[in-house]
Amino acid sequence: MSTLTPICVKCRLEMRCVKNNRLVADPEADGFPSTYWLGDEYECPDCGCRIVTGFGLAMSGPKVQPEEAALMFDYERKKEKAEA
Repeated sequence: MSTLTPICVKCRLEMRCVKNNRLVADPEADGFPSTYWLGDEYECPDCGCRIVTGFGLAMSGPKVQPEEAALMFDYERKKEKAEA
């Protein structure tokens, strides 16, 4: 197991990468302009929980198809606590 592979908190299983360079839309917030980021999408093989990691790559390198739907980052969404 890689030390960089996410683990599902609920299932305690290693998550699997389902898409590299997932397009994420980051809306305008607190004076920062809206932008797009690329990250890697992972999924838990048991419960299906999905996450996106690695938001460090801005949209300057790889080309993204315009028809690809971006995931919208939601600053207003209430955070949920993970079940132990």
